Amino acid sequence: MSKKFSTNPLRGLKDFYPSDLREVNWIKGILEDIAELYCYEEFEGPLLEPIELFAAKSSEELVNEQAFVVEKKKGKRWLLRPELTPTLARMIAKKSQEIKKPIRWYSTPTCYRYERPQKGRKREFLQFNADILGEGSLYAEIEIFNICIDILTSFGATSKQFQILYNNRRFIDALCELILLIPKEKMPDIYAVLDKSDKMEENEFEKYVIDTFQDEVVVQGILKLKETESLEDLLKKFDDIPNEFYESDGYNELIKLNKFIDEVGLSDYCTFSSSIVRGLAYYTGTVFEVYDTGKENKRAIFGGGRYDDLLSLFSDEQLSGIGFGMGVLMLSLFLKTYDLIPDFIREKDYTDTIYIASVNEEVANYAIELADIIRTEDLPCIVDYKFKNLKSQLSKAGELGVLISLIVGPKEMEQDEVVIRNMKTNEQKTITTKDLIKEIYKSFDELDELDPNE
Repeated sequence: MSKKFSTNPLRGLKDFYPSDLREVNWIKGILEDIAELYCYEEFEGPLLEPIELFAAKSSEELVNEQAFVVEKKKGKRWLLRPELTPTLARMIAKKSQEIKKPIRWYSTPTCYRYERPQKGRKREFLQFNADILGEGSLYAEIEIFNICIDILTSFGATSKQFQILYNNRRFIDALCELILLIPKEKMPDIYAVLDKSDKMEENEFEKYVIDTFQDEVVVQGILKLKETESLEDLLKKFDDIPNEFYESDGYNELIKLNKFIDEVGLSDYCTFSSSIVRGLAYYTGTVFEVYDTGKENKRAIFGGGRYDDLLSLFSDEQLSGIGFGMGVLMLSLFLKTYDLIPDFIREKDYTDTIYIASVNEEVANYAIELADIIRTEDLPCIVDYKFKNLKSQLSKAGELGVLISLIVGPKEMEQDEVVIRNMKTNEQKTITTKDLIKEIYKSFDELDELDPNE
């Protein structure tokens, strides 16, 4: 007996059956519609990129532990893209002088990360990305926050179900250097520790901080940074704050962003959080994560931030940008938590489909010719190839939810006619093929009059 292979996909990968894909495409369609409303343009990059590009632009953990590496020849190594920002940087750098600024781009690529599969995380995933580049003011932050809010509220989510938790890396830099007196070279360690703060229990996190720094002043400072939801409350935790700190870019950017958020009416959706730093190395200013605030699934749904040296690997041009990446699977889990995905999304809609039932196989070619005429009008059409038991064929059409069926037999074929049937009223009449399209549209109009909500 020959070996039988497993029907399961590789670990961390998923099969998408038609109903699954309909749900994904429905979510993807809403994401892209929102991006288009803000005049973002769609782009796409290659699946493979040089490993060096991600080693320079992303985190060491991402490249060394989470990447899928392809090595066709010894010494020639590529990465299956784990995220899109380095590709975005390369593409912008190539044509930067030709592209008008600011640049508003979006994409929904398939990405790959070799990590332990868990709820909301797969090794192959669809990620929606939106970025605005060449706009250095904090109005870009407000635009990106607005897009995030519009996306989630478009699905029906409310401010009680999600929050944008935001911070500023330059602010954390200033606080650590000027108040905690932490050397600049230690900042990557600070970011790495803070980025894990929401992934650990309180006692576990405290031990991790102590083991990492072994300096009481630094340890206590980092613990103060964890989960403070007000800038004022955070600063009250420190006794001696030099004037130099209040003059820093990071502090003033954060104050200004807070003011903008209040002025444009986003304060119900946005909350300062001192522990948000994001794990990727290229973030330089504002950073944020959108959190599910419910008890059942309290975790980050997606996040992003500002990067000021996007093109530094490719040229000396300074180009600042801000954007985010959102896993479609994680968004789907959030929506399902609050029952925001309608059941009908997973079912194929046959209400605009014309179903052709035939009395016998003698009229098969005639039925196929009629289907061609119908499809030429961009109307979907199914030909039932059973060619027997007319009642069974019409029953199948009814089960699918078809509203208009055509019935053909030898007599109709000889006289170049067809029977058109209203599946809701069961009324039918014989028409010529010349009037077929006109009668189909007329039947749809009559059905609309029967139920104007459909």
